[in-house]
Amino acid sequence: MYPDGLASPYRDRFAAAAAQRYASLGIERADPDRPTKIATLNAAAFGAPAVLFCYLDRTMGPGQWADVGMYLQTVMLLLRAEGLHSCPQVMWTVYRETVSRAVGAEDGLVLFCGVSVGFEKEGVPRLRTGRADMTETVSFIGR
Repeated sequence: MYPDGLASPYRDRFAAAAAQRYASLGIERADPDRPTKIATLNAAAFGAPAVLFCYLDRTMGPGQWADVGMYLQTVMLLLRAEGLHSCPQVMWTVYRETVSRAVGAEDGLVLFCGVSVGFEKEGVPRLRTGRADMTETVSFIGR
């Protein structure tokens, strides 16, 4: 799901966010069953009743992959406008063959991600993972 040799600061930020996210769900880093618990939560779409699967034609390049990310953001914002919550899940790509068989995706398509969709579960604390300051992540180039 992530590039081999993912370098710092990206690797470190990802690890910190994952630790915060799963700790909030009661899965501590030292838990020997952590990988299984994480996989189970993801595969259960975090309890959402529906998952949208987004595919691209296999011949599409980086520009179209960026387009699909922007498209999915729009879909997720429209879902919020209707009172729904969503969660993009790249983990479904690990099971791309099984998902493709289940949904009847053609061979010429590649699974981009799944998006879990449902209503917010009441009584669950909201998690806001830490974010790097914009000065660390954005460079303005030009005159």
